[in-house]
Amino acid sequence: MKTNSVLQSEDKVDITPMIDVVFLLLIYFMFLPLQQEADIGIKLPSDTPPAENLELPSEHIVEIFPNGLILLNGAPMDGVNDREMVRMTSTLTRLKLSSDRAGIDTVVKIQADPDSPHQRSIDVLNVAANADISKVSFASYSD
Repeated sequence: MKTNSVLQSEDKVDITPMIDVVFLLLIYFMFLPLQQEADIGIKLPSDTPPAENLELPSEHIVEIFPNGLILLNGAPMDGVNDREMVRMTSTLTRLKLSSDRAGIDTVVKIQADPDSPHQRSIDVLNVAANADISKVSFASYSD
């Protein structure tokens, strides 16, 4: 009879500590992914409307060559010795008025050859001032 009670006591295994460990592991693995995702800092897109198209300025390129020739957007303007440049003044004035009607700024970019006379650059600046264009910039000459 004694052997029977020994066998019965060995068959009983207390699983309470194992259940506690399983619950602790379950809780640990449930909260671990949430904590990692919170550290990423991803910003989701919102319901804001897209930005309006930005109007680019109306840019006109003036090229000055060593012989004094001036091109406005690739078209030759006035003579090489003409300091008043009436044709270029009227063309830039029309372009400025057209841009103003569209609500766009007018920009003149001067690309002067390093060997060109500096007086021609001054002439172009005077023409821009006569056409009421205040945004003028110089760019490096490209062949």
